[in-house]
Amino acid sequence: MKSQQVELLSKLNKKVVKDITGFQLCSYLVALEGWRRGLELKWYRDETSLCKLDRMNSSTHGKFYSLSNGDKIHYFFRSRGDKVANKTVKICQDKEQTKAYLAKSNVPIPLGKTLETDEDIVHYANEIGYPVIVKPLNGSMGKGVYTNIANESELKDILKELRSKYSYSQYIVEKHYDGNEYRIYVVGDKVIGATNRIPANVTGDGIHTVEKLIEMKNEERKKNPYLAPKPIKADYEVTYMLERAGYTLNSVPEKDEQVFLREKSNLSSGGDPIEATDELTDEVKQIAVDALKALPSIPHAGVDIIVDPKDNRKGVVLEANGTAEIGFHLFPLKGKARDVPGAIIDYYFPETVEGKKSTFYFDYLSLLEPLKKYAVDEIKVTGAPMKDLYAKKYTVSGKLNRVGYMTYIKRKALNSNLFGYVKKINGNTMEVYLISENQEAMDNFKKFVKKGSKKSVVENIEEQDVTYSNKPRKTGFLILT
Repeated sequence: MKSQQVELLSKLNKKVVKDITGFQLCSYLVALEGWRRGLELKWYRDETSLCKLDRMNSSTHGKFYSLSNGDKIHYFFRSRGDKVANKTVKICQDKEQTKAYLAKSNVPIPLGKTLETDEDIVHYANEIGYPVIVKPLNGSMGKGVYTNIANESELKDILKELRSKYSYSQYIVEKHYDGNEYRIYVVGDKVIGATNRIPANVTGDGIHTVEKLIEMKNEERKKNPYLAPKPIKADYEVTYMLERAGYTLNSVPEKDEQVFLREKSNLSSGGDPIEATDELTDEVKQIAVDALKALPSIPHAGVDIIVDPKDNRKGVVLEANGTAEIGFHLFPLKGKARDVPGAIIDYYFPETVEGKKSTFYFDYLSLLEPLKKYAVDEIKVTGAPMKDLYAKKYTVSGKLNRVGYMTYIKRKALNSNLFGYVKKINGNTMEVYLISENQEAMDNFKKFVKKGSKKSVVENIEEQDVTYSNKPRKTGFLILT
């Protein structure tokens, strides 16, 4: 599996999200997009008294934030903004209640029922006919979901596993529908991105065992910012699937043979996200839009749909997620990135649609440390540079190594609101690169370059005006060695 190189938003690449994973990735992507448009960004340790967003029993560190243009302010939790009602988030967490709302608006849904006892589950499955799906009523992230259960014997084995592994009391039993499953992200009345989620799988090379192929694929997944923390794990479901196909973990699949390891397509358990927006018909896209309209006050969310393989204009809605992950829309395994964060900010701050965007980004993980340590309740991020930028480079030589020169330059640059770096070329030479919206501030900085720290001795300075390169840069001032 070769990782697809994709562009993150406009002129920002994958290094911008380095080491940012999980739900923090969703939060950062939306917050960064608003900040780059000149909006004021604040991060909160917890919910602010000004706005309560249902957190689904989740820690908020780095996930709760606000964006403001000075006249209005909106609050966000992960990818969800304050225009998504708490009531609706709770409805979406209850799959049976969601289906009731969808059915009232004639949105197509699977045939199914919520049941508690194993006896009732088996009886109902026999009544509607196999294959069937079993999933927890209030589950998430694909936990406890089994699809394409072929007969009563398989169902009983799975129920035994579910009861031993999870504490869910109620399960939904649904008719299994063939077809590709898509996560479709809707904002307003428009589909922004659609991902075909393919169940965890490996492709044989005629040499390595299934177990080794899983290990190799997990190494490749680490290269994708979204997939990195979502490896394929050889658990009960994987061994169960392999047994059904006549394999074990020690089997060696033939070259180019695709071996599926799970029935469910959940990405957190090893599934592959394939960008598929353009392959969906207008009819299926409209089903996704209609699904959100059927629910109260949810203008943007992810909608899961299985498309009928015999008629790609038809499909059934499995669920809606008001706090959906969006990272895979920007980092698909195959296909181009879809700018879901941009669409969300367009919706909340339409006045910024045609405005300028900064190519800077901020150090998200370092910024969150005071919140994690409970040192502060909120942090305001220094505004993104929005004006034309100037650059200047000084090449400095003398007694500069291990005498505090680099630390001195960094401190003075930060005090002067300058961006850039100081870098050691060799033991006697340093390079000072400055970026600013203020040409005069950079010119005045030469006095600090010349003075240096108490123990340093500056012997020569070469000054050079540089054409600013409009590439992604982190705010702040760096020491490079």
